[in-house]
Amino acid sequence: MLAACVAAMLAPGLARAATKTEAQAALAAARKAEAAAGAVRNRWLPAEAALKQAAQALAAGQYDGSVAVSERARALANRSIQQAKEQDGLWQNEVIR
Repeated sequence: MLAACVAAMLAPGLARAATKTEAQAALAAARKAEAAAGAVRNRWLPAEAALKQAAQALAAGQYDGSVAVSERARALANRSIQQAKEQDGLWQNEVIR
């Protein structure tokens, strides 16, 4: 059912452009995720580069592109947080006893 809803939303006749407000919100969410990644000391360079690209696209008025790149940056930042949590205790397995 979910796949059908997504397919319907992506149909050519139903596609709509993102607004400036949506692009700003997506960029803000990505920046928040990147700040959280910084808090666990695991920022990824690709996420930072994507944030820069999203901000440039927003400034250029390319709202769809800004939303897409912001979502990618947010996903990368969230993955870096997940990685930091996974790796947090694993070093103990490598200690020679």
